[in-house]
Amino acid sequence: MEENGFVIDKNAMRAYVLDKFQKEGDFDFLKEGELAAMVDVMLELDAAYAESIGDDVYDDDAAYDAMYAALQEKYPDYKMYCMRLAEDYLDFSEEYLVSIDAIEWE
Repeated sequence: MEENGFVIDKNAMRAYVLDKFQKEGDFDFLKEGELAAMVDVMLELDAAYAESIGDDVYDDDAAYDAMYAALQEKYPDYKMYCMRLAEDYLDFSEEYLVSIDAIEWE
């Protein structure tokens, strides 16, 4: 995975984001393994969005909209939680990218 020419360790990012979700505890009601699977899906959705924009500036709102819609479709039983999942994922992934100096602010 690459961000602004910076190679991102997808496994490290996954571990960071999943850890943040687990420490937050808001999704402890999910069955064993569901949260990890959802994080994997969100990583894929985020990477697909980033690839689709090419060299354009990453638009948080557009990324959120795409992720939210895809999550609602993929997880119809959790539709009411998809907004929070997408918001938290984007916050946590941004925190990770900042922590490794992979984001350039404009």
